[in-house]
Amino acid sequence: MPARSFVLPAASLLTGGLAVLVYVQDSDLVVLREHLNHPFALGALACLLMGAAAIGLPWWWLRVLIGVLAGLGAGAALFGGLLALAFASTEEAGFLDGPAPYRIRLQQSQAGLGPDTVMWLSVRRDGGLLSREWDLGCFNDDNPDDAFDSVQWTGPGSVEIRVADGRTFPVPLDPASGRPRTTVTLNCSP
Repeated sequence: MPARSFVLPAASLLTGGLAVLVYVQDSDLVVLREHLNHPFALGALACLLMGAAAIGLPWWWLRVLIGVLAGLGAGAALFGGLLALAFASTEEAGFLDGPAPYRIRLQQSQAGLGPDTVMWLSVRRDGGLLSREWDLGCFNDDNPDDAFDSVQWTGPGSVEIRVADGRTFPVPLDPASGRPRTTVTLNCSP
């Protein structure tokens, strides 16, 4: 068998493995989090590569079987991706600059099918391709007292988050890495 007959199956397996890795493992590198975090698209690509690899098989029944399974798998991955996009999409709500190289990122999304809004906060340490971002907090306004109100820097390594009823949550950052030592979650499912 020629060596090129192993290229498409190997590419399919690598792409499928990458899809599973991206789905189960969250990265704190911004480049990976924003540009490679598409497990359903990677899964669909893996299925299509496997379908293309089946074209060169000598047995017609195996070509048809793998082609049908690859088509069903790609369709299921795309459908799952559309559902995830519909129910888990977030919108940018802005950034709050802090002491260099830090800033806080605010994102907003709908909570399921209801009118509730979820505010996601994360702290980002800018560093070019090695920029990192860590979760800082999540606030669901299902209970109006727990709705996100504001966030402010209280020092070079500390942040304070305020909710609608006036409660405050101080969050210290690790001085070496910038990773939050604690996170705040109110009415958000893990």
